[in-house]
Amino acid sequence: MHSSSTNLWKQLTGNDQFRWLFAGNTALFFGFFSTILLRSLLAWALTQDEMALAYINLVTAICMFTTSLFSGVIIDRSERRLLMFISQTVVFCAESIILILLVNDRLTYGYLMMSAIAASVAFPFIMPARTAMLVDAVGKPPLGKATAMLTGGVNIARMISPAAVGFLVDASGFVYGYVFLLSLHFVSLLCTTRLREYPAGEQLQEGFVGELVKGFAYIIDKPSLGMAILFGVLPMLVVVPLQNLMVVFVDEIWNAGGSGLGIMMGTMGIGGLVGSLLMALLKEGRLVKPMVIGTLCMATFLLLFSHAPVFKLAVVMVMGIYSCSVFSQTLVQTAVQMMAEDHIRGRITTITMMSFSLAPMGTIPLAYASKHLGADWAMTIAAILLMIAVILMWSLSPAFRQIDRAAGY
Repeated sequence: MHSSSTNLWKQLTGNDQFRWLFAGNTALFFGFFSTILLRSLLAWALTQDEMALAYINLVTAICMFTTSLFSGVIIDRSERRLLMFISQTVVFCAESIILILLVNDRLTYGYLMMSAIAASVAFPFIMPARTAMLVDAVGKPPLGKATAMLTGGVNIARMISPAAVGFLVDASGFVYGYVFLLSLHFVSLLCTTRLREYPAGEQLQEGFVGELVKGFAYIIDKPSLGMAILFGVLPMLVVVPLQNLMVVFVDEIWNAGGSGLGIMMGTMGIGGLVGSLLMALLKEGRLVKPMVIGTLCMATFLLLFSHAPVFKLAVVMVMGIYSCSVFSQTLVQTAVQMMAEDHIRGRITTITMMSFSLAPMGTIPLAYASKHLGADWAMTIAAILLMIAVILMWSLSPAFRQIDRAAGY
């Protein structure tokens, strides 16, 4: 098994298509996390209004969700490298306009909002197209390790990019921050040009709406695929709200202030990187049991985090939470890609993205419970419910237990 695993690594590192996909994806997410920080800082600087931050993030989420409804059909109808290149160019141009307006001191909140809309409309084409290309680029045997490496690059970007851009803005101003941001997107764009063509798997025969419906029907006809997507949403309903409510824990329970929040946010990225490494070390052949064990461990770490008596212990628990979360999510993504056929992979990937975009909705009940019960007991209840949901899915769903077989293991 060790020899087999070593051969898979050699396949990946010797695959120029994977190297360009990895480099382009990492540069893209360095830019993505930089954009989140710069956009929020600029919105605040322009308006000094907390609701302006809420509005721009809400509009971005709505645009990404709406675009995801139909982007999968376009991906499955198109040559994927060209589509990804066009979408990345849209993002590059949108951010370039912001830089030009900044240099000429003509930037307004309205222009910032339009740039955010353009980028959020383009993004649901970039990531699913790249994911759909991955299987064809590396083949199915190394797919789990390839996905783990891509996720590792994303988590490195999550750790480094916001801090680097924040320091650059403080030292030199927004203009240099956007120059740095555009250089990242330009690098990602160059990596895309180094890829070969990835044509659509089959010529789609039905109309646009018919092909869109076929994507959902495909999931219904393959219950193991549907259960994998559903399982992937469960931990996200806890992880995303935890990130949004972390300031409550840091401020009210441990009195750690802004520096404590920064430590927690950095620890999330470190935990995600650890999860990617764990996935990379996992031997090939099983998906379901590691997914279940990883998610149950995540819920256990969440219970311990909720009642950690000191801040340092809570930091360790957060690392455990996000390590297990990324480990489980990487397995889910691998399972989904292995079960989806190439001609429909774009639609399945965007449907998965849509389902994950529902995760912030978990913030509402958890915020309500935190207000009335306390953040510690709200997260305790969430962790227990997650454990129950995982156990019930494993116990009651044969389709879930058959994911390994459906994925070809």
